[in-house]
Amino acid sequence: MTNELFSQPVLKNAKVAFRDLRVTDPAVRETLLQSFEEVLKNGPLLMGPRVEHFENRIAAYCDRSQAVGVASGTCALYLGLRALGIGSGDELITTPMSWVATLNAILMTGAKPIFVDVGEEQNIDPTLVESAITQNTRGILAVHFTGRLCDMTALSQIAKKHNLVIIEDAAQALGAKRKNYKAGSLGDIAAFSLNPMKVFPGYGEAGALLTDDDAVAERVRVLRYLGTERKEVCVDLSLNHKMDELQAALLLHGFDQIDAVVEKRIEMARRYSANLSGVVDVPKAPLDSDVSSNFFDYVIFSARRDELRSYLHTHGVETKVKHPVLLCDHPVHQCQPRPAIPVADRLVSQMMSLPLHEKMETSDVDYVCQVISDFSNAG
Repeated sequence: MTNELFSQPVLKNAKVAFRDLRVTDPAVRETLLQSFEEVLKNGPLLMGPRVEHFENRIAAYCDRSQAVGVASGTCALYLGLRALGIGSGDELITTPMSWVATLNAILMTGAKPIFVDVGEEQNIDPTLVESAITQNTRGILAVHFTGRLCDMTALSQIAKKHNLVIIEDAAQALGAKRKNYKAGSLGDIAAFSLNPMKVFPGYGEAGALLTDDDAVAERVRVLRYLGTERKEVCVDLSLNHKMDELQAALLLHGFDQIDAVVEKRIEMARRYSANLSGVVDVPKAPLDSDVSSNFFDYVIFSARRDELRSYLHTHGVETKVKHPVLLCDHPVHQCQPRPAIPVADRLVSQMMSLPLHEKMETSDVDYVCQVISDFSNAG
């Protein structure tokens, strides 16, 4: 595995950038600046009415009764696991394909991840879950990888059958939905990341924990504030995981845009899939009624991935490989024996994320597709 896969620096002067995190719309900039000024003028700066308003909005958007705003998506996942009572000796069945935040949240509780293989769509394969259940299994941690929903219906049925909790790591998936459920709506808890890279972006680090369990929500509120009740009496061991008022104030404007942003990303994904089908392996083009992925990433697969990536960079197209190390292979885990995960092993060696963001034009998508076609035709 090349060093470039680990560092993945920004491609300078890219013709098509992988992300564009600037706020370039004058109207959006003005609205955000006005909100910023209002918080600075009137306060408070920490844990005030804007955080509560944000919590109510995101809970309603995801069809949940409770939401707790926290400092990051990782905080949301970690605190949610603790609130469920996950700890030493417990096992959580999960996927080997995710960002290391998923692994760290599990390990920091003292629990043990049990990895099962993924399907071709990169999400945990429900048909392999039951064979991994032991007397120590407490739950299933499903990751909606690249913004594509797991088969939550199948996973929920398994969890109910074996009296397990189900956790949604929905860090990348806000705005994705199927006819009968949304991202974050079915797990005992669901964790969202809202940093600037996400489809629903914050302006710094932020996250949210969602649940329908009042007791779980209340425990997360205690844990996010150093384990205190009434801000003074420490009843549990924890650190500072609070969301600030400035972040909540800016995030609130995202609810007016999220559905349109997701639809724009889906349109670009359809264009990619139509142009690249038969050239490289691509995600199935979503149907008109299908928003089961918000396309946080548009991932293609090629046996010549590294050559193709170099060719794209030479022609000004910035790409990423996310994430080149499977969770079971990080030194912090020390997984012995290594699980049999042939699909994940194959996919991680072939996957590559193409540029996809709402500031792109259709001409940008067409240019990327043309470069990939040129590479394929050159043999």
